[in-house]
Amino acid sequence: MTTWKEDQEQLPSMISAEDVAERQRLADLKDFRKYMVETGSVQCLVKMYKHAAKHEMRLDNPNLVTQFLAGYTDGNPDAKEIRQLQRENATLEEYNRVMELQVEELERQIEQQKRREDSEDGKSPPATCSFDSEDMSLDEFYMRMCGNEVEPSTNEVLVDLLRPEFYKDTDQATGARISQDDFAKIVDDLPGSLLSWLQQELMPRFESVEPGEAPFQKELMKAIVDSDLLPHDTFLLAEAVQLDEHLLELLEALSKGPKEAPPAAIAEEE
Repeated sequence: MTTWKEDQEQLPSMISAEDVAERQRLADLKDFRKYMVETGSVQCLVKMYKHAAKHEMRLDNPNLVTQFLAGYTDGNPDAKEIRQLQRENATLEEYNRVMELQVEELERQIEQQKRREDSEDGKSPPATCSFDSEDMSLDEFYMRMCGNEVEPSTNEVLVDLLRPEFYKDTDQATGARISQDDFAKIVDDLPGSLLSWLQQELMPRFESVEPGEAPFQKELMKAIVDSDLLPHDTFLLAEAVQLDEHLLELLEALSKGPKEAPPAAIAEEE
């Protein structure tokens, strides 16, 4: 039978609570490092550091981590499926965009057909009402609308100071020509409000002036004279006198030319 002293000698030495806590902390750290390696987190952090060092100019960017992780898929067991779904989603978005364009095109064609029928019945203005020849430059069209009268006190064509941006470059506006067919296509694509203006406002203006006279010339010249900016402050005319908003819309539409047909629909995958 062993004595108490012998039993005490066989027992392991006492370990302090601090040592136990430290050993547990080290064990937890070891397990955590193992987890970080096995899950690919270490690789992700290394790549994020390289990304930040190469691409980020702002080290204090608060969105750096979220922006990087949003596009990071390495090591993710679902990465392949995620990429596949992203490709499918992009294809569907493109398909929807093309279908929306085709719907718009069909609606435009229906509207065009209605306008043609109205035109045949005399309810819609002829598309080439402002053309005096087979084609016309944008510069000529602007003069056809606003005139080119020389103001006596300045000896200048002051309506030219009111031109929209595209029409200010005379060479550009002169070089851009539009045929009667293109004009008809552009008119077909105009929104209903602008088409109503053509019918209810522009056509009566053409009918009320002498042949060859610009329908907006008298109105604009009166506004220019009434601005009290002549003859020395003509540089302020563009702010003091404005073209009719619908006329501006028409001039802008002409500068863009006829709309192109939408692309063909993407064939659906089997």
